[in-house]
Amino acid sequence: MTFLPRPYQIAGRDFLANRRHALLADQMRVGKTPQAIMAADKVSAESVLILCPAIATYQWRSQWQQWSDREPARILDGTWSPAPDFKGVLISSYTRAMMEMDALKAVRNWDVFIADEAHFAKTPTSKRTSMVYGAKGFGWNANRLWALTGTPAPNHAGEMWAMLRAFGRVRCTYEEFVYHFCLYDPVRDRFHGNKRQHLPELLRLIEPFTLRRTLRQVAPDMPGINYNFFVVQPEGNADLNTDDPGRVSERSRIDVALGKVPVLADEIRRNLDAQEYTQTVVFGYHLDPLYALTEELILRGIDVAALTGKTTPPRRRFAQDGFRIGTVQVVLAQMIAAGTAIDLSAAQHGYFLELDWVPDHNAQAAHRLVNLETKAPVSFDILTWPGTRDDFVQRRILQKVSTAVFKS
Repeated sequence: MTFLPRPYQIAGRDFLANRRHALLADQMRVGKTPQAIMAADKVSAESVLILCPAIATYQWRSQWQQWSDREPARILDGTWSPAPDFKGVLISSYTRAMMEMDALKAVRNWDVFIADEAHFAKTPTSKRTSMVYGAKGFGWNANRLWALTGTPAPNHAGEMWAMLRAFGRVRCTYEEFVYHFCLYDPVRDRFHGNKRQHLPELLRLIEPFTLRRTLRQVAPDMPGINYNFFVVQPEGNADLNTDDPGRVSERSRIDVALGKVPVLADEIRRNLDAQEYTQTVVFGYHLDPLYALTEELILRGIDVAALTGKTTPPRRRFAQDGFRIGTVQVVLAQMIAAGTAIDLSAAQHGYFLELDWVPDHNAQAAHRLVNLETKAPVSFDILTWPGTRDDFVQRRILQKVSTAVFKS
């Protein structure tokens, strides 16, 4: 084993190892992956299946090499299928696993099934959720099911219903659950947020199988992430067509982000020239503005790499390795695709070209720059223009949500 575990990681290992069903809900960057690996070794699991976002598969394989003495993990990539008597560690993206369901189900016994970024399986009617928690899925038919996510319910408590049902904590229907625990908007016909008066009841339901530690708890001297609003006037005075996040058109959001691109490219060039920083990260939501920013930075002679849902695995590794050793100056990252299982801690500064409507997605992305070893302070500039609808919405997104199931 390459690394020595910290006391809190040993506690997490033991928490998982002592339970058939468990949720490790540590905050981002606390290190859920090593704890799960050590737990699998502690229970002497002969066959382990890990499902994770595609961008995280190679990170998982690397972590197994660092934290376990067993044979290297294999990635399910479509070139082979596991035999029914498969022994070892198998890593697959959620998408690939759905394509290979028959082969994976043919494996006679999974000692441990790990669902990483388990909030990917939050919609009760989705095939992905059924694959993880359904009666014919991997979770019900494995000896142990461990879910890993720092944000198990990004929008409302109903996103934990499938997990609670699979873990035997509730027997009610999804509709009964959400009407009891969640706020309902009849105008938009959707659930949002949680009923404050029922939060204690919800926490009692999840307490027996949940372990949650924040960065502040495991590293009390770790500086918090500092968010600043960086005032820029978008080209063309672009603005959102409404200040209601639920009614903003995608075209409107893209136009606003595109309007910020030229001024941000100039700002990055100035800061690199002045050595205010040597590397930085830009997070965005839409692809078009990130592609436009890539072109602008290249024109200014800046070494840049992109991490999006369309980036191939080899190019993802190239971008991360180049950023780690300093040959890449700027990483442009789509926050959903690069908000998990990515280490961007070579930089202590970043920008948000635009924010996601889901606050937890922004927090997950920001924590990619946090380094538990160096404890270096991290700061982000959020591009905005005061007085606009865009500015109003972004400031509202950053406000702390008091009824979140888990708070940072």
